[in-house]
Amino acid sequence: MQDRTDSEIYYNRGMAYYKKREYDKAIANFSEVIKREPNHADAYYKRGNAYDDKVDFDNAIADYTKAIELKPDYAEVYYKRGRIYAEYDAYSKAIADFGMTIKFAPEHSDAHGYRADLYREKGEYEKAIEGYNMEIELRPDDPEIYYDRGDTYCEKGEYVKAIEDFSTALELYPRYENAYIGRGFAHFRVGKFEPAIQDYNKVLEMQPAFRKVYAARGIMWLHIREWDYAKSNLTFARNLGVDIIDTFHKLYASVVDFELKNNIQLPEDLAAMLRR
Repeated sequence: MQDRTDSEIYYNRGMAYYKKREYDKAIANFSEVIKREPNHADAYYKRGNAYDDKVDFDNAIADYTKAIELKPDYAEVYYKRGRIYAEYDAYSKAIADFGMTIKFAPEHSDAHGYRADLYREKGEYEKAIEGYNMEIELRPDDPEIYYDRGDTYCEKGEYVKAIEDFSTALELYPRYENAYIGRGFAHFRVGKFEPAIQDYNKVLEMQPAFRKVYAARGIMWLHIREWDYAKSNLTFARNLGVDIIDTFHKLYASVVDFELKNNIQLPEDLAAMLRR
């Protein structure tokens, strides 16, 4: 009984030190708990958290693994270990851990989201979208999830769906700059150049120094033959250090390619600005 009381004292003191971010003292106290009770899964988990916050990932993984051995349905421990594996780019291990988190805690929205992020990184877009769908069911008012799913639809080439998701993100958070950028790009991909320009205008209202957006807006002006606006935007971006030629050639193989695909003849001064 005395040992149990001592363990509780060390555990509670470890928690207090952890909340104060005195991680070494927290680790020392959780270690005393483990010394007295080697099967104390929570002590391993909490010590793992302290190691994690110290960026001592190897020891954190060791403690999380031990906590899982002692308590195989410990959902949050799988999640925390999965986060570290993701930091190490060990995507398969991270995905497996997030999967175990979801198995034991199906409404763990962050596990759905992080697993979806990793699937997207691996190019497994359908699985990523399934994960974001689940995350949206659990957190329907979070604009970042709609942005992430929209970005995934963009990578899949499903630009209409991407526009819908970016628009929802903007309804929830009207100053979401990346959502305007994403929607502007998706508008471009479906040939809606003026809505793309409007989205880039919104970004520049919020961030006038966002230099790459000037280049993107300049290219949109090319598509609707507004030569003066195009030239001023491209020139401004170039003067700010943007490689406008590289930006243009990420979209088109050459000036001739642009002209053929859009049935547009560029003025020579603009064409010269964009040739390699």
